[in-house]
Amino acid sequence: MPAPLVAAGLQVARKVVLRRLIRLALIALPVVVVGGLAVGLLMLLVVTGGGDSGPSSPQSSCTTLTGTTNRTQAAGLTPEQLANAQTIVAVGRQLGVPAYGWVVAVATSLQESSLTNVPTGHLDSVGLFQQRAAWGAAADRMDPATAARMFYEGGKGSQRGLLKVKGFEAMTVTDAAQAVQASALPDAYARWEPLARQIVADPTVLSASCYSDADYAGDGTPGSNAVASALQVLGTPYSWGGGGIGGPGRGFGPGGDTVGFDCSSLVQYAYHQATGMSLPRVTDAQAAALPKVPAGSRLRAGDLLFFRSPGDPPGAFHHVGIYDGQGGMVHAPRTGKTVEVVHDVLSDPYFRSQLALVARPDAPSAGVAQAGARHVGP
Repeated sequence: MPAPLVAAGLQVARKVVLRRLIRLALIALPVVVVGGLAVGLLMLLVVTGGGDSGPSSPQSSCTTLTGTTNRTQAAGLTPEQLANAQTIVAVGRQLGVPAYGWVVAVATSLQESSLTNVPTGHLDSVGLFQQRAAWGAAADRMDPATAARMFYEGGKGSQRGLLKVKGFEAMTVTDAAQAVQASALPDAYARWEPLARQIVADPTVLSASCYSDADYAGDGTPGSNAVASALQVLGTPYSWGGGGIGGPGRGFGPGGDTVGFDCSSLVQYAYHQATGMSLPRVTDAQAAALPKVPAGSRLRAGDLLFFRSPGDPPGAFHHVGIYDGQGGMVHAPRTGKTVEVVHDVLSDPYFRSQLALVARPDAPSAGVAQAGARHVGP
């Protein structure tokens, strides 16, 4: 076997052994929670397509439940501005708008309304994008989700939306915005591009999705409440062995000096915050203790997805995440990353191939079907 492959094999073996030792230590020792959140957030813009887009009705609502009360505010935004930025990104993702289009939309709203839902403006202009009456009813223009959808798709009076601007991905932000807005100040949008990129790159905004399925949004189930709790800590750093029911904390594995969560402590924290339930601390114990969802059953918000690779021992799982009820998973991925949402997780080749077990902490009996949810299956 070539030397690089031998070295790689030894490195993987060392990681597996260390992981097992850490799990044993977490079971044997009490978890010490150290308060405080890391305030640094990764400001890196993803400029590829929107991911889990699908057909949508222009009249459909968009509830974003993505951390509008998070303890860290994106780019110094107010809660209202953050919620509106999340809605703009969530609607863009739903419509399949490339991420650059989200930047254009946010920059446009910063210029037109400072990302606030302004009820008045020049002549009959209102809302996030100061759309005129010809674009649609005042109620539609004052609804952030509908206004964002019109910015992307066009107005009710056949006004051109960003998706109808051919080649907008290659245009400057100000030119792309002007192609939609037809403003008397065509160069005004350029000054907002740096801030718009910073806002869109913030994890609490970048992860935003429309949660409009009755299985999740506001149904009050323990599982959906646990998802909402997990979404409140988007952007919290990963810390191997860190965190617990009280919140993020320092770990003791690789990257353990960071205050944050690992995958299983995020699950433990989310369920304890939402329901008061005290789940086991590590993935293997969680998988062993919780009711299983039989293969072929429907997934519901709050279901726990457990993953294993061929190298994992029997009964062992190297990762766990929380199904969000909309095809995605909230999880703490690995050292150097932060709590995030993986959209359309069951279509991701890596996760789909390693999904080994689904558990439902709130289920009186596993496998209860619910309309509108996804089917279990690797």
